[in-house]
Amino acid sequence: MRFVHTADLHLGRKLAQMSLERDCAHVLSQLKDLAQRSGAQALVVAGDIYDSPNPPELAVRMWDRFITGMADAGIPVLAVSGNHDSGARLAVGSDLMSRAGIHIAGELRGELRPVVVAGVNFWLIPFVRQADVRSWATELGLDAGFVINYDTALRLVCDHIRSLPEFELRPNVCVAHQFVTNAGVQPERSDSEQLSLGTMDNVERQAFEGFDYVALGHVHGPQRVGADTIRYAGSPLKLSSSEIRHRKSFAVVGIKLTEEGTRVKYRLVPVEPLRDFRREEGSVEELVARAEAEDPEDREDFIHAVVTDDDPIDVVARLRRVWPNLEQVVFDNAITRAAGAEQLSEEVDLEKDMGDLFRDFFLAQAGKPLEEDEAKLVDDALEKVLVGGGDAA
Repeated sequence: MRFVHTADLHLGRKLAQMSLERDCAHVLSQLKDLAQRSGAQALVVAGDIYDSPNPPELAVRMWDRFITGMADAGIPVLAVSGNHDSGARLAVGSDLMSRAGIHIAGELRGELRPVVVAGVNFWLIPFVRQADVRSWATELGLDAGFVINYDTALRLVCDHIRSLPEFELRPNVCVAHQFVTNAGVQPERSDSEQLSLGTMDNVERQAFEGFDYVALGHVHGPQRVGADTIRYAGSPLKLSSSEIRHRKSFAVVGIKLTEEGTRVKYRLVPVEPLRDFRREEGSVEELVARAEAEDPEDREDFIHAVVTDDDPIDVVARLRRVWPNLEQVVFDNAITRAAGAEQLSEEVDLEKDMGDLFRDFFLAQAGKPLEEDEAKLVDDALEKVLVGGGDAA
């Protein structure tokens, strides 16, 4: 049988303060087309369908239209919740939807049973924490005394699945949304993922021993975890500047029973984004000239700009005139290198006081820090305004 594996749709996400509604719709259209064109008998979505537990209405409607279209096309959808999703909200109506071939595991509850498609077991494990697994184990009368972290929690769930009679009957695919590592080695990560410090939430790949394929979500770069049969699909869209070099794709997975056992193959199909996310570096003059020479459609891309001028003027406004979806501006020039700052961003830290915010703003606009006497004038003026000691003028 053949199925398509994807994850981390993050419907409802914004980038550069711009809605990604059109970008997500474009990706979902490609996904449905690929499933139909490849002859897939199922579509697997390994979590983070939404970008937040309380997604905007547009995102909910988009997902509703998509799964309705997949049901009309006769292609089952097998989805689990991710750490960005509300499992309870995502699973509303799941029993009813399963009759139309839309199978959604929002929460870990009750006796686990596979969704069988074309002679293959699909085991759907929603994103879980230790407390979720302990509660589920207690409900089933299982011993959860050894569950002390994410790894032991997932091992208990997978051990239980392996103990069920259905597991021996046919090939098995596990769908999960967890941070899976290989002998403690972390997969390539990006800034847009929400993970715990260090490896507190990691699950060793050995927890999934015995499954013929493990369809993972959570990490946004498509990659294998110690074996070709344990894979992160990655997000179909670039969601942060750390993902600019990612080659986003969907995985088309084939499972075949042979005399030697179960044979698994996959191929990666590149995602064609509506708008790319790219890095551009140079002086402001060079960047503006480069943008003006581009096709108008390419100017709609999301841009991470690295400005090399030592003394640029009005950087953000000038670049945004040619690249309206400017995501971030950083400086890499003699001043920042001398200061030992690899990257000074346009983004504002709301935890800073007004003086620090103004210094950041000045640096973003001028490309150099305030002089000592200028900084003192600013601090004195702010003190008069905030304390009420006089007229700031």
